[in-house]
Parts: sequence; C-alpha cells; structure tokens
Amino acid sequence: MYSSANILLLAQALKRYRRVVYLNRCLVLAIEVGLRSLGLKQTEKILARFVPAAIPMDEEEAFIILDRYSTIFNEIKHQPFLKGRCLSRSLAMQFALRRQGIYTSLRIGINIQKGLFDAHAWLEKEGLLLNDHPANTSTYFVLPEEKLNPALKFK
Repeated sequence: MYSSANILLLAQALKRYRRVVYLNRCLVLAIEVGLRSLGLKQTEKILARFVPAAIPMDEEEAFIILDRYSTIFNEIKHQPFLKGRCLSRSLAMQFALRRQGIYTSLRIGINIQKGLFDAHAWLEKEGLLLNDHPANTSTYFVLPEEKLNPALKFK
C-alpha cells in the first residue's frame, strides 16, 4: 500500500510533468507561428539566440533526458488539436534538447506518391530516430541541409 506522503509526491511529480508538456506545447505553437510568418531559417536563427552554453553531461543522463523529451513530444503529437506540424514539433524538441546540452540533427524528407508531393521532418541523434518511427521516415528521401527550401509545406 502507498503512504499518503508517497501519493502526494506522485501527484506533485505528475503536476510538474503536465506543466512541462503544456509549456512545450506552447513552444510548438509559437514555433508554428514563426515558421508560417518568417520561414525555417529565420525561425532557427531566433531559436538559436535562446540556447545557453551547453554543460557537458554523461551518456546516462543524456539518455534519460532524451527519453523524457521523446515521451513529451509524442504526447503532444497525439493531441487532437493545437499540436503543430512535424517541423514545428521537431524544432521545439531540438530547442528543448539544446537547452539541456544535447545536440540533434533535423532531418527533412520528401516523397512523391501518385503525383502528390509530401514532406516530413524529424530529429536524429547519431542516426537514432528521436521523435518518429522508422516506418514513417523510411518512405522519405532525406534532403541535404544545404538544399532546404524554407518554403516547403510540411504535414
């Protein structure tokens, strides 16, 4: 049986987690507005201004943070509305991780099926997918970073 002190601690932890999800969801929406009004490169420049100098961390701590943020952004992705597009979620997660000292790579892929153009964005760290599943990203041709057009439309 759980003591009332343990239940209180669990409730406090859940409240903190809900707050972090809410703040990151707000970040996703703010980035979505930035992307639509300023474009990809300008939005990335603005976000870079708010990243402090990184403090080195060990691999175990980095893995815990990666897992925590993957869970948070997966929850945001499955919200019924106001969840942003894949690009805004990926940029928000990248920003949150950079503030923790973890650097990731933004990948943008394109796909043309039945004459329809489709684009998708996700994050990777050392080849490991962070905010998507290989079944979703395997159908996309990954664009080299220098070839990115800020006018691309993402789902």
